[in-house]
Amino acid sequence: MALKLTDTGVIATAGRGRNKTVTLDVSFKDLERWAKRVEIDERAMWRRAYGRACSALKGRFSKIVRNAGGVEGVPKFRDFEEFTRELRAKRGTSSRPMGGVLANKANIVAFKRNGWQIIGWPDNLAEWAVKFQDGTGGQAELNDPRARRAWHSLGIRDIPREYAHNPREVLPEPFGSVVKKHLEEWAQGVYYKELAKLMQKRGAA
Repeated sequence: MALKLTDTGVIATAGRGRNKTVTLDVSFKDLERWAKRVEIDERAMWRRAYGRACSALKGRFSKIVRNAGGVEGVPKFRDFEEFTRELRAKRGTSSRPMGGVLANKANIVAFKRNGWQIIGWPDNLAEWAVKFQDGTGGQAELNDPRARRAWHSLGIRDIPREYAHNPREVLPEPFGSVVKKHLEEWAQGVYYKELAKLMQKRGAA
């Protein structure tokens, strides 16, 4: 069963392709009325929905990093400089996501601390995360004769002397503002979907 939110309610479907059928199409108001009639513990369900919405933040954050922004309300990150694009191509790493290890799902953590939901990177990647978001680092390497000779040997002719600072900020902003703006809306979506599941499970309408 697949559940989808609409502007006014929830639609449940079963099957795929030509066999796909709508098994439930109910408005938010009707779900609320049904919940009251059958005495659902709405307060407890809302708490669970809010918790699940918080847990889903890890996936949303991971999606932002993997896609180099442009999703979940975070602006698209500025692309690599020409030198970096050429170097990645020569090294065969063009397909690697921007951020490298920071984009690896396994390196994104989510946990609760003192009642707060913490989303981000582990402490051992703090230096990487700061440099990536602030757009700093790399200046010394650009002026290292050995590094420049190695790049020239790859066939790269134009190697800059100055590092292009290119911030790609995610945490705490703008992701924090996106969460603050939409978390309740996301929790409501979880809440109504759960009500729809219960309604269908109990064979009520």
